Amino acid sequence: MIAEAMSDQDWKNLILGLKRDFGRMGQAKSEMTRSFEKFVVFQNKFVTLADLCAEMHEAITDAPSEGMAKMPDLASKRAVKRWEAQERRRSKRVNDLYGNCLKLRLLTPIMAEAFINMVILVFCKDKVRNDPELYGAFIRLKLPERLAALSEHCDGFSRPIDLKSAIYGDFKRVMDKRNFAIHGNMDPVREQIETVYFEGTRPLFVDGGDNIGRLYEHLETIHTPQVVVADYEAVHLFLVEITDHLTDRHRIFFDQVITDPFPGYEVHKKRVTRILPNHNIRGVMPGMRYDDELDVSW
Repeated sequence: MIAEAMSDQDWKNLILGLKRDFGRMGQAKSEMTRSFEKFVVFQNKFVTLADLCAEMHEAITDAPSEGMAKMPDLASKRAVKRWEAQERRRSKRVNDLYGNCLKLRLLTPIMAEAFINMVILVFCKDKVRNDPELYGAFIRLKLPERLAALSEHCDGFSRPIDLKSAIYGDFKRVMDKRNFAIHGNMDPVREQIETVYFEGTRPLFVDGGDNIGRLYEHLETIHTPQVVVADYEAVHLFLVEITDHLTDRHRIFFDQVITDPFPGYEVHKKRVTRILPNHNIRGVMPGMRYDDELDVSW
């Protein structure tokens, strides 16, 4: 404990003294640090993607139903205002719901790929991991071949992945659609909302009535919230199926790593593991200033 107040110059002298002392111990410090395990912390993309997908899944399944509002008595201002408010809620529901459907459809296969890549990163055998050519060939395999090779190239699998199961069939059906969606491909005919003819500058709709309501109905047909949710759940079931092929010991370990937002990678052994808690602690000393805040010349 420092009993007397220190001037900025005193703090500078103390800092320089500490630096000189550390310099004197430099060689011993270097020898000690060479014995340390060296980890780099990286972002587990699966956790981030899984959290986003879970939020959108919840938003889609909990979306309120909002039927078409009955046309009001135009002579009643109060009725017109109620109708306008209901139509605004209906429009917001449509924008939110189908926006979430599009995002969940795009992110679900990316989330699945991130999960599978984490399985490989965590359990890849040393003979594969330490052979750049073999490892590169493994991760570049098409998805079915990569899944089939997991039990051969990775530790911890009690049996190969069954690529003939119904769970895998549902997963593959979802993943087979990913290229069209992820690349932003558009098929105007297949994804048409409606047909409009023009007489000069006058639009002529094939069907009369509530064109806005019909637009919402067409969006429902295109975005198919029930299908998007079913695809997401099918992918999740297969990811659980992959972990069920691990031995008990490896599954418990993987559950710790795959849920860690920022796992550690040991650079020498090339191994991934959980090294830090999910919370951060910051300690501060009231009144303490940093060296660049002192009124001194360095």
